Amino acid sequence: MATTQTYTLGNEHVQIFRRQQDNLPAHVTKEAYFEHYEDNDLRNGYYVNTPSKKHIPVKFVQANDTYLWVQIHLIDNTWQTNQGGIIRTSKSLGWWIISDPQHPNHAFYEQEASVPLTIAAVTTALQQLPTCPNTPDHPTAMEGQQEDINVATGQTQQEAQRINVITNTSNGALKGNPPFIFNGDRSKACKFLLGWNIWSSINQNNNTMKNPISRIVTMLSYMDGTHVDAWKEEQLEKLKEEESEGIQGETLWENFAERFKNAFKNQNLRSEAYQELCKLKQGDSLDDFFAKFKQLAHEAEVPLDNKGTIETLKHSMTQGLTSAIINSPNYDPTAKVPWTFKEWEEQARKSHLK
Repeated sequence: MATTQTYTLGNEHVQIFRRQQDNLPAHVTKEAYFEHYEDNDLRNGYYVNTPSKKHIPVKFVQANDTYLWVQIHLIDNTWQTNQGGIIRTSKSLGWWIISDPQHPNHAFYEQEASVPLTIAAVTTALQQLPTCPNTPDHPTAMEGQQEDINVATGQTQQEAQRINVITNTSNGALKGNPPFIFNGDRSKACKFLLGWNIWSSINQNNNTMKNPISRIVTMLSYMDGTHVDAWKEEQLEKLKEEESEGIQGETLWENFAERFKNAFKNQNLRSEAYQELCKLKQGDSLDDFFAKFKQLAHEAEVPLDNKGTIETLKHSMTQGLTSAIINSPNYDPTAKVPWTFKEWEEQARKSHLK
Protein backbone atom coordinates (compact mmCIF):
# COMPACT_ATOMS: atom_id res chain seq x y z
CA MET A 1 0.00 0.00 0.00
CA ALA A 2 1.38 3.40 -0.91
CA THR A 3 2.08 6.09 1.62
CA THR A 4 -0.96 8.39 1.59
CA GLN A 5 0.57 11.37 3.38
CA THR A 6 3.13 13.61 1.67
CA TYR A 7 5.46 15.62 3.89
CA THR A 8 8.00 18.41 3.50
CA LEU A 9 10.80 17.98 6.01
CA GLY A 10 12.79 21.04 7.02
CA ASN A 11 14.17 22.38 10.28
CA GLU A 12 10.73 22.62 11.91
CA HIS A 13 9.10 19.53 13.35
CA VAL A 14 6.00 18.26 11.54
CA GLN A 15 3.36 15.86 12.79
CA ILE A 16 3.64 12.33 11.40
CA PHE A 17 0.67 9.98 11.24
CA ARG A 18 1.74 6.38 11.92
CA ARG A 19 0.41 3.35 10.10
CA GLN A 20 -2.13 1.33 12.05
CA GLN A 21 -1.53 -1.85 10.04
CA ASP A 22 1.52 -3.84 8.97
CA ASN A 23 1.02 -3.13 5.27
CA LEU A 24 4.51 -2.55 3.86
CA PRO A 25 6.19 -5.30 1.80
CA ALA A 26 9.13 -7.21 3.29
CA HIS A 27 11.71 -5.66 0.94
CA VAL A 28 10.78 -2.22 2.31
CA THR A 29 10.62 -3.13 6.01
CA LYS A 30 13.54 -5.60 6.01
CA GLU A 31 14.33 -5.83 9.74
CA ALA A 32 11.78 -3.24 10.84
CA TYR A 33 8.96 -4.88 12.80
CA PHE A 34 5.38 -3.80 13.40
CA GLU A 35 3.86 -3.62 16.87
CA HIS A 36 0.11 -3.41 17.44
CA TYR A 37 -1.35 -2.75 20.86
CA GLU A 38 -4.95 -1.60 20.48
CA ASP A 39 -6.83 0.19 17.74
CA ASN A 40 -5.73 3.83 17.47
CA ASP A 41 -3.03 3.31 20.11
CA LEU A 42 -0.18 5.81 19.63
CA ARG A 43 2.33 2.99 20.01
CA ASN A 44 1.11 1.16 16.90
CA GLY A 45 3.69 1.29 14.11
CA TYR A 46 7.11 0.20 12.90
CA TYR A 47 10.23 -0.07 15.05
CA VAL A 48 13.84 -1.01 14.35
CA ASN A 49 16.69 -2.20 16.55
CA THR A 50 20.38 -1.28 16.35
CA PRO A 51 23.28 -3.00 18.15
CA SER A 52 23.35 -0.33 20.85
CA LYS A 53 19.70 0.76 21.03
CA LYS A 54 16.46 -1.18 20.75
CA HIS A 55 12.89 -0.33 19.83
CA ILE A 56 13.46 2.86 17.83
CA PRO A 57 10.16 4.16 16.38
CA VAL A 58 10.41 4.75 12.62
CA LYS A 59 8.08 5.64 9.75
CA PHE A 60 8.34 5.15 5.98
CA VAL A 61 7.08 8.41 4.47
CA GLN A 62 6.76 10.16 1.15
CA ALA A 63 8.68 13.39 1.65
CA ASN A 64 10.95 15.83 -0.16
CA ASP A 65 10.13 14.33 -3.58
CA THR A 66 11.08 10.77 -2.62
CA TYR A 67 10.38 8.04 -0.06
CA LEU A 68 12.29 8.04 3.20
CA TRP A 69 12.61 6.18 6.46
CA VAL A 70 12.60 8.65 9.34
CA GLN A 71 13.02 8.36 13.07
CA ILE A 72 10.06 9.85 14.90
CA HIS A 73 9.66 11.26 18.40
CA LEU A 74 6.60 11.55 20.65
CA ILE A 75 6.18 15.29 21.33
CA ASP A 76 3.07 16.71 23.03
CA ASN A 77 1.34 13.37 22.56
CA THR A 78 1.91 13.37 18.77
CA TRP A 79 4.57 11.74 16.62
CA GLN A 80 6.84 14.30 14.98
CA THR A 81 10.05 14.53 12.97
CA ASN A 82 12.07 16.97 10.84
CA GLN A 83 14.92 16.78 8.34
CA GLY A 84 17.24 15.72 11.15
CA GLY A 85 15.18 12.56 11.54
CA ILE A 86 15.88 11.36 8.00
CA ILE A 87 17.63 7.99 8.12
CA ARG A 88 20.20 8.23 5.39
CA THR A 89 21.56 4.72 5.44
CA SER A 90 20.49 1.49 7.14
CA LYS A 91 21.33 -2.18 6.84
CA SER A 92 18.08 -2.84 8.67
CA LEU A 93 15.72 -0.90 6.39
CA GLY A 94 14.82 -1.21 2.72
CA TRP A 95 13.12 0.69 -0.10
CA TRP A 96 10.75 0.10 -3.02
CA ILE A 97 11.84 -2.29 -5.75
CA ILE A 98 11.35 -1.18 -9.35
CA SER A 99 8.38 -3.52 -9.92
CA ASP A 100 6.38 -1.83 -7.14
CA PRO A 101 3.83 0.70 -8.45
CA GLN A 102 5.01 3.01 -5.63
CA HIS A 103 8.52 3.20 -7.04
CA PRO A 104 9.08 6.63 -8.67
CA ASN A 105 10.39 4.98 -11.85
CA HIS A 106 7.78 2.21 -12.04
CA ALA A 107 6.11 3.74 -15.12
CA PHE A 108 9.47 3.71 -16.88
CA TYR A 109 9.92 0.08 -15.81
CA GLU A 110 6.59 -0.93 -17.36
CA GLN A 111 7.33 1.04 -20.52
CA GLU A 112 10.80 -0.44 -21.00
CA ALA A 113 10.25 -3.97 -19.71
CA SER A 114 10.00 -5.32 -23.26
CA VAL A 115 13.21 -3.69 -24.53
CA PRO A 116 15.39 -6.41 -26.15
CA LEU A 117 18.44 -7.17 -24.00
CA THR A 118 21.73 -6.33 -25.68
CA ILE A 119 25.11 -5.21 -24.44
CA ALA A 120 24.53 -1.86 -26.16
CA ALA A 121 21.24 -1.38 -24.30
CA VAL A 122 22.88 -2.25 -20.99
CA THR A 123 25.76 0.15 -21.59
CA THR A 124 23.35 2.94 -22.50
CA ALA A 125 21.38 2.33 -19.30
CA LEU A 126 24.54 2.45 -17.21
CA GLN A 127 25.61 5.72 -18.80
CA GLN A 128 22.26 7.25 -17.87
CA LEU A 129 22.54 6.43 -14.17
CA PRO A 130 22.25 9.37 -11.76
CA THR A 131 25.56 10.71 -10.51
CA CYS A 132 24.37 11.57 -7.00
CA PRO A 133 22.29 9.72 -4.41
CA ASN A 134 18.53 10.07 -4.47
CA THR A 135 18.48 10.53 -0.70
CA PRO A 136 18.71 14.11 0.67
CA ASP A 137 22.13 14.86 2.13
CA HIS A 138 21.17 15.14 5.78
CA PRO A 139 22.83 13.43 8.76
CA THR A 140 20.86 10.69 10.45
CA ALA A 141 19.08 11.36 13.71
CA MET A 142 19.60 7.86 15.07
CA GLU A 143 21.48 9.27 18.08
CA GLY A 144 24.94 8.25 16.98
CA GLN A 145 23.82 5.06 15.26
CA GLN A 146 24.76 6.09 11.72
CA GLU A 147 27.02 3.06 11.38
CA ASP A 148 23.96 0.85 11.86
CA ILE A 149 21.87 2.60 9.21
CA ASN A 150 22.09 2.02 5.44
CA VAL A 151 18.82 2.65 3.56
CA ALA A 152 19.29 1.58 -0.03
CA THR A 153 18.16 4.79 -1.68
CA GLY A 154 21.60 5.88 -2.87
CA GLN A 155 23.33 5.57 -6.20
CA THR A 156 24.11 1.88 -5.90
CA GLN A 157 20.47 0.90 -5.52
CA GLN A 158 19.50 3.34 -8.24
CA GLU A 159 21.95 1.52 -10.46
CA ALA A 160 20.50 -1.86 -9.53
CA GLN A 161 16.98 -0.60 -10.12
CA ARG A 162 17.87 0.87 -13.51
CA ILE A 163 19.53 -2.39 -14.51
CA ASN A 164 16.31 -4.19 -13.51
CA VAL A 165 14.50 -1.95 -16.01
CA ILE A 166 16.59 -3.59 -18.69
CA THR A 167 16.84 -7.12 -17.32
CA ASN A 168 13.52 -7.78 -15.57
CA THR A 169 10.80 -9.15 -17.77
CA SER A 170 7.12 -9.66 -17.32
CA ASN A 171 7.64 -12.78 -15.23
CA GLY A 172 7.94 -10.68 -12.05
CA ALA A 173 10.48 -9.11 -9.73
CA LEU A 174 13.35 -10.95 -8.15
CA LYS A 175 12.58 -12.57 -4.80
CA GLY A 176 14.51 -13.02 -1.59
CA ASN A 177 17.36 -11.00 -0.11
CA PRO A 178 19.97 -9.80 -2.63
CA PRO A 179 23.66 -9.88 -1.72
CA PHE A 180 25.30 -6.95 0.03
CA ILE A 181 27.10 -4.34 -2.08
CA PHE A 182 30.61 -5.61 -2.81
CA ASN A 183 33.29 -2.92 -2.72
CA GLY A 184 36.26 -5.00 -3.82
CA ASP A 185 37.37 -6.16 -0.36
CA ARG A 186 38.99 -9.54 -1.01
CA SER A 187 38.21 -10.75 2.51
CA LYS A 188 34.49 -10.41 1.72
CA ALA A 189 34.52 -11.87 -1.80
CA CYS A 190 33.53 -15.39 -0.72
CA LYS A 191 30.69 -14.08 1.44
CA PHE A 192 29.47 -11.94 -1.46
CA LEU A 193 29.56 -14.94 -3.82
CA LEU A 194 27.66 -17.06 -1.30
CA GLY A 195 24.96 -14.40 -0.98
CA TRP A 196 24.79 -14.05 -4.75
CA ASN A 197 24.59 -17.82 -5.34
CA ILE A 198 21.74 -18.22 -2.84
CA TRP A 199 19.82 -15.29 -4.31
CA SER A 200 20.34 -16.38 -7.92
CA SER A 201 19.29 -19.94 -7.04
CA ILE A 202 16.05 -18.66 -5.50
CA ASN A 203 15.39 -16.78 -8.74
CA GLN A 204 16.73 -19.39 -11.18
CA ASN A 205 13.43 -19.45 -13.08
CA ASN A 206 13.28 -15.66 -13.39
CA ASN A 207 14.35 -14.42 -16.83
CA THR A 208 16.83 -12.05 -15.21
CA MET A 209 18.82 -15.03 -13.93
CA LYS A 210 18.07 -17.35 -16.84
CA ASN A 211 19.67 -14.93 -19.30
CA PRO A 212 23.50 -14.98 -18.86
CA ILE A 213 23.95 -11.35 -19.96
CA SER A 214 21.32 -9.95 -17.59
CA ARG A 215 22.70 -12.19 -14.83
CA ILE A 216 26.16 -10.68 -15.31
CA VAL A 217 24.89 -7.11 -15.40
CA THR A 218 22.70 -7.67 -12.34
CA MET A 219 25.71 -8.95 -10.41
CA LEU A 220 27.72 -5.93 -11.56
CA SER A 221 24.96 -3.69 -10.21
CA TYR A 222 25.71 -5.04 -6.72
CA MET A 223 29.33 -3.96 -6.96
CA ASP A 224 30.24 -0.37 -6.15
CA GLY A 225 33.31 1.57 -5.05
CA THR A 226 36.66 2.88 -6.21
CA HIS A 227 38.19 -0.61 -6.13
CA VAL A 228 35.62 -2.12 -8.49
CA ASP A 229 34.40 0.72 -10.74
CA ALA A 230 37.19 0.35 -13.32
CA TRP A 231 36.81 -3.45 -13.26
CA LYS A 232 33.07 -3.13 -13.95
CA GLU A 233 33.72 -0.97 -17.02
CA GLU A 234 36.29 -3.49 -18.17
CA GLN A 235 33.72 -6.30 -17.89
CA LEU A 236 31.21 -4.45 -20.05
CA GLU A 237 33.88 -3.97 -22.69
CA LYS A 238 34.82 -7.63 -22.38
CA LEU A 239 31.19 -8.65 -22.91
CA LYS A 240 31.08 -6.56 -26.08
CA GLU A 241 34.25 -8.26 -27.34
CA GLU A 242 32.91 -11.73 -26.59
CA GLU A 243 29.60 -10.93 -28.25
CA SER A 244 31.43 -9.75 -31.39
CA GLU A 245 33.47 -12.98 -31.34
CA GLY A 246 30.29 -15.06 -31.34
CA ILE A 247 30.58 -16.23 -27.72
CA GLN A 248 27.15 -16.67 -26.18
CA GLY A 249 25.07 -18.59 -23.66
CA GLU A 250 26.44 -19.89 -20.37
CA THR A 251 30.00 -19.52 -21.64
CA LEU A 252 29.62 -15.77 -21.13
CA TRP A 253 28.70 -16.31 -17.49
CA GLU A 254 31.41 -18.91 -16.88
CA ASN A 255 34.08 -16.59 -18.30
CA PHE A 256 32.80 -13.69 -16.18
CA ALA A 257 32.67 -15.78 -12.99
CA GLU A 258 36.24 -16.93 -13.56
CA ARG A 259 37.41 -13.34 -14.08
CA PHE A 260 35.71 -12.30 -10.83
CA LYS A 261 37.43 -15.06 -8.86
CA ASN A 262 40.81 -14.22 -10.37
CA ALA A 263 40.36 -10.53 -9.59
CA PHE A 264 38.93 -10.62 -6.08
CA LYS A 265 39.02 -14.05 -4.50
CA ASN A 266 41.80 -14.63 -1.98
CA GLN A 267 44.16 -16.95 -3.86
CA ASN A 268 45.75 -18.07 -0.58
CA LEU A 269 42.42 -18.90 1.07
CA ARG A 270 42.90 -22.65 0.75
CA SER A 271 46.34 -22.77 2.39
CA GLU A 272 45.36 -20.20 5.05
CA ALA A 273 42.24 -22.18 5.91
CA TYR A 274 44.23 -25.43 6.16
CA GLN A 275 46.76 -23.84 8.50
CA GLU A 276 43.96 -22.46 10.65
CA LEU A 277 42.23 -25.87 10.64
CA CYS A 278 45.37 -27.56 11.93
CA LYS A 279 45.63 -25.01 14.77
CA LEU A 280 41.93 -25.13 15.72
CA LYS A 281 41.17 -26.20 19.29
CA GLN A 282 37.84 -27.01 20.91
CA GLY A 283 36.50 -24.28 23.18
CA ASP A 284 33.56 -24.11 25.55
CA SER A 285 30.94 -24.46 22.81
CA LEU A 286 30.91 -27.75 20.93
CA ASP A 287 28.45 -26.31 18.40
CA ASP A 288 30.80 -23.43 17.57
CA PHE A 289 33.74 -25.83 17.34
CA PHE A 290 32.12 -28.17 14.81
CA ALA A 291 30.71 -25.27 12.79
CA LYS A 292 34.17 -23.68 12.57
CA PHE A 293 35.86 -27.02 11.79
CA LYS A 294 33.50 -27.75 8.89
CA GLN A 295 33.80 -24.21 7.56
CA LEU A 296 37.62 -24.35 7.52
CA ALA A 297 37.60 -27.84 6.00
CA HIS A 298 35.34 -26.57 3.23
CA GLU A 299 37.56 -23.55 2.56
CA ALA A 300 40.67 -25.75 2.62
CA GLU A 301 38.93 -28.16 0.21
CA VAL A 302 39.61 -31.05 2.59
CA PRO A 303 37.05 -33.92 2.53
CA LEU A 304 35.52 -34.38 5.98
CA ASP A 305 35.68 -38.20 5.82
CA ASN A 306 39.35 -38.17 4.81
CA LYS A 307 41.57 -40.12 7.23
CA GLY A 308 43.81 -37.10 7.72
CA THR A 309 40.80 -34.89 8.49
CA ILE A 310 39.59 -37.33 11.15
CA GLU A 311 43.07 -37.35 12.73
CA THR A 312 43.03 -33.56 12.76
CA LEU A 313 39.61 -33.67 14.43
CA LYS A 314 40.93 -35.99 17.17
CA HIS A 315 43.74 -33.58 17.98
CA SER A 316 41.45 -30.54 17.78
CA MET A 317 39.02 -31.85 20.39
CA THR A 318 39.96 -31.85 24.07
CA GLN A 319 41.96 -34.86 25.18
CA GLY A 320 39.18 -35.89 27.54
CA LEU A 321 36.50 -35.85 24.85
CA THR A 322 38.67 -37.75 22.36
CA SER A 323 39.43 -40.41 25.01
CA ALA A 324 35.76 -40.70 25.91
CA ILE A 325 34.85 -41.35 22.27
CA ILE A 326 37.59 -43.94 21.76
CA ASN A 327 36.62 -45.73 24.98
CA SER A 328 32.91 -45.72 24.18
CA PRO A 329 31.31 -49.13 23.42
CA ASN A 330 30.26 -47.88 19.98
CA TYR A 331 33.82 -47.31 18.78
CA ASP A 332 35.68 -50.20 17.11
CA PRO A 333 39.19 -49.28 15.92
CA THR A 334 39.46 -52.59 14.02
CA ALA A 335 36.31 -52.05 11.95
CA LYS A 336 36.82 -52.49 8.22
CA VAL A 337 34.81 -49.33 7.53
CA PRO A 338 36.12 -46.45 9.65
CA TRP A 339 33.77 -43.93 11.18
CA THR A 340 32.67 -41.02 9.03
CA PHE A 341 33.02 -37.46 10.25
CA LYS A 342 29.28 -37.42 10.98
CA GLU A 343 29.62 -40.47 13.24
CA TRP A 344 32.52 -38.85 15.09
CA GLU A 345 30.48 -35.68 15.55
CA GLU A 346 27.42 -37.58 16.81
CA GLN A 347 29.47 -39.59 19.31
CA ALA A 348 31.29 -36.44 20.41
CA ARG A 349 27.97 -34.78 21.23
CA LYS A 350 26.75 -37.84 23.15
CA SER A 351 29.98 -38.08 25.16
CA HIS A 352 30.01 -34.31 25.74
CA LEU A 353 26.49 -34.47 27.23
CA LYS A 354 27.61 -37.20 29.66
